[in-house]
Amino acid sequence: MLVLMFGLALAGCAVMPEEPQGVPGEREFEPAVASESEPDADVLFHIMAAEQFGAAGDIDQALDNYRQAAMISEDPEISEQLARLAVTAGDWETLLDAAARWRELDPESADPQRLEILAWLRLGFIEPPAAGLEKLIEQAPNRRAGWRDALSLVASAATEAHAESVMEALLERLGKHEGSATGDYYRSHLAWQLDQPERARVLAEAAASAEPERRHRVWAAQLAVADDDYDGALAWYRRAREETPEDLALGLAEAEVLRQLGREQEAIALLESLPDSVDGLYTLGGYQQQFAAYEDAILTWQRLAAFKPVEGDRLHHAFLTAHLADLLELEAEAIEWYRRVDGGPSLQQARIRKAALMGRTGALDEARELLAQVREQASRVERQQAWLIESDLLRQLDRPADAVALLSRALVDLSGSIPLLYTRAIAAVEMDDLELAEQDLRRIIQIDPENAMALNALGYTLTDRTDRHQEAYRLIRRALDLDPEEPAIIDSMGWVYFRLGQPDKALGYLERALEGEDNPEIAAHLGEVLWVLGQRERALQVLIDARSRFPDDDYLADTIDRLGINDP
Repeated sequence: MLVLMFGLALAGCAVMPEEPQGVPGEREFEPAVASESEPDADVLFHIMAAEQFGAAGDIDQALDNYRQAAMISEDPEISEQLARLAVTAGDWETLLDAAARWRELDPESADPQRLEILAWLRLGFIEPPAAGLEKLIEQAPNRRAGWRDALSLVASAATEAHAESVMEALLERLGKHEGSATGDYYRSHLAWQLDQPERARVLAEAAASAEPERRHRVWAAQLAVADDDYDGALAWYRRAREETPEDLALGLAEAEVLRQLGREQEAIALLESLPDSVDGLYTLGGYQQQFAAYEDAILTWQRLAAFKPVEGDRLHHAFLTAHLADLLELEAEAIEWYRRVDGGPSLQQARIRKAALMGRTGALDEARELLAQVREQASRVERQQAWLIESDLLRQLDRPADAVALLSRALVDLSGSIPLLYTRAIAAVEMDDLELAEQDLRRIIQIDPENAMALNALGYTLTDRTDRHQEAYRLIRRALDLDPEEPAIIDSMGWVYFRLGQPDKALGYLERALEGEDNPEIAAHLGEVLWVLGQRERALQVLIDARSRFPDDDYLADTIDRLGINDP
């Protein structure tokens, strides 16, 4: 509820007034005289009136009735509801009253205190919210958690200048606890939340330079990564690791920066130097797989599988061991380790991946049954993923009609899902149901007019399967304007030019597309255009080279056969 409140508060920013006189929130509620015989009836009357006024859009009257209910009720939930409505309406004075009453009735809850601070901030006060934030920090389970709360609140102030003023007042109050470097560290966090990345980085580096504290240097490194300055990030991570070279989290972060810099062997050597751990071995094996050191990755997976995790880490270990086996295409081993994930936050993901592997290895019925079980218990995102996995298994078995039927059921469950609509459109094309494919792709474009993927898919389908080439060109042109570097869209533009009878214009697009992605369909398009343009020798080279890389691709094979090329 508080997340919702703060989000609504941020949405209603107003110009910060001058510092008001007096301290708000000190006035007490003056309970209305309630009937001694039927106090609950009075509360119920005001609540029902408030709901009726709210439904009619009369927020002022709804607030007034909730206020009267809160005055005479001993139920903190009514004060909470008043606070919720006050945030929605942006009535910060009423929020102060509601929070005070709520705190009076439920003194153990921290939520009323946070809402009082929010109201002070939105009303433009400096000292009252600073005092409240100091108390919030002091009462937190640990100082870091307290500061995290405080910074989120300060960032919701009426203006950036006001937020900074409250921050300075808070730091002055905490001066005995927070030195200048720590002050710059927290100022940097606030600047980041206020969308001031340059100022945030300057302050972070000042703090990290002045005080060799791990968190200061890590924050400076993280801001450097956010700025795409991987060399700067590497320097800060290395300084952070000076006193704790075996720190796993820092080692993993530094290795990722090295990977981003293209220094793969240094990244792998760093990971090898760290003590064995679940996350370290998983990351090492993933890097080795990514950099084509397959045999080394297998050995690392074996180390991970044999590793004895600490108590409470069994499920995490099983999931990462399974996932690395999955990446390395050790299908039987991956299925076995996914089976061991019998609880925890990764349970549904493990079951989905296990089903995908079972389907690929021939146990389709068991895989589909498992995916159906997942959909009975999983979140919306996981249900969508389970539908997509099952449809993909059917399409791999050349059963597009079954995939379409399945996805039609899925869209009853998850109406308007763009991934499901897109996948059904592709399956419909595979079964030559162009009417359904067009319907689904146009539905996506209606939901998201700037969906370049759907625009391109519809444009390419019309190009390749119909004579509506001018319409296809307009769709692909829109897609290319939205995503000018996507090889698939560049290929579509080249192909539609070819189908419009302009192979000379098509050539440059298709060459760019193949440079961007080594794809057999793009190679087939380029080869055919070169053939038509009379560049037969180059066409042969493109097509035969692609055939050697993609020997099982039907589209490429059909193009070579149609052109009458003898494939050696």
